[in-house]
Amino acid sequence: MPKIRTIRTRAEMDQRYYDLLVRMIRSQGYRELAAATVFAEALHLVPGVDLKRKVVTHIDEEMQHFEACCTLYDALDAGDLDQHCSSMLREQRPIPAITSFMELGVAQLLYDRASAYQLREYENSSYDPYCRIVGKILEEEEGHESFGAEIMLEFCRTPEQRTNTQRYFNKWLAVSLRSFGRPHSPGNAYAIDVGLKTRDSAAVAQDYLDSLKTIMRVSGLVFPDRPCLMTAGTETSPDVDLSL
Repeated sequence: MPKIRTIRTRAEMDQRYYDLLVRMIRSQGYRELAAATVFAEALHLVPGVDLKRKVVTHIDEEMQHFEACCTLYDALDAGDLDQHCSSMLREQRPIPAITSFMELGVAQLLYDRASAYQLREYENSSYDPYCRIVGKILEEEEGHESFGAEIMLEFCRTPEQRTNTQRYFNKWLAVSLRSFGRPHSPGNAYAIDVGLKTRDSAAVAQDYLDSLKTIMRVSGLVFPDRPCLMTAGTETSPDVDLSL
């Protein structure tokens, strides 16, 4: 296998590499702004000042991650990332509203963990400026996930609560799986060839799903089946394992 070339500037890229990198940063920016937005809009559902302050800290960190994506985008002279992502959230891919503190915990666990698994693919990206921001983001996302896990476990103590949690779990699993993009696409293959990522989206999504299994067993939750995910507008690879 030929050695992957490290790229630091726009001048070192061919057009295909540039176009794919721009799409990747757009997707990352969208996820970060979506997380900040959905958690901010749910702040009134969080009980107590201390927990509200904790969620506000998470929102601020998501905004810092978004700003880092904007910096990358500016360096590529690709346009206005804030305008693009804000438009996506308003008109093309609005993020679902959160309706309870229970749902906030489920959403934070699933959405932030999916983002972290996606980001790990860029820790050794051939685009050096991307590598430089990934470590800080991953460290902060881990704290968000653990907060969400605590809330979810607390709300799975009774059968009635578990039924509601399962409903939210199905909803946000479908949303979170969209973070990985379409599996087995030509874009995936090219991104791997040029070192922008290391594996196909299907493999990354499977690792993400596997990482959820321990907490699911403890909380009594199960994966929705593939038709349920398809109904929610989420495409998965036919060989993705949804068993516990």
